[in-house]
Amino acid sequence: MSSSEAILEIIKQRREVRDRLMLQNLLPILSELRRIVNTWVDGEFKDLEEEVSHVDSFATRDSASRRISRFLKELRKIRNNQLPKALKELDELIKYIKQQKFESAEEATEMLNKKVSPIISVVFNLSRARERLDSMADMITLPSIEEYRRSNEE
Repeated sequence: MSSSEAILEIIKQRREVRDRLMLQNLLPILSELRRIVNTWVDGEFKDLEEEVSHVDSFATRDSASRRISRFLKELRKIRNNQLPKALKELDELIKYIKQQKFESAEEATEMLNKKVSPIISVVFNLSRARERLDSMADMITLPSIEEYRRSNEE
């Protein structure tokens, strides 16, 4: 082996050691990400469903009701399909790193990228859903406070 090849091999070995340490240090972060996402997602679904209910009660046109129905269908798809798969991927990643099932740190880094992406997508999809729902709510004219009080007094 030439001296150049030996230097490259030493660099490769140092990277492997450094990457393995990084992966071990990621375990608490990934576990915390799992906990944070659970809390955030639960709260986000609750708020979105409450807002949909509120918007739906003021939606007077059929087209608004159809948009809300499509929106609810999209939320169900995120909750019932995307979220469980994404959480499963994240759990698998945590287990994979804990058990050090990988042959190389490069393999584990590729797995990290592959398995974290779905949960990030769920978060972004819910954020976009929030923006769309907020814009739907903004389009609905709400009665003024005085009109609301008068209707409640009657």
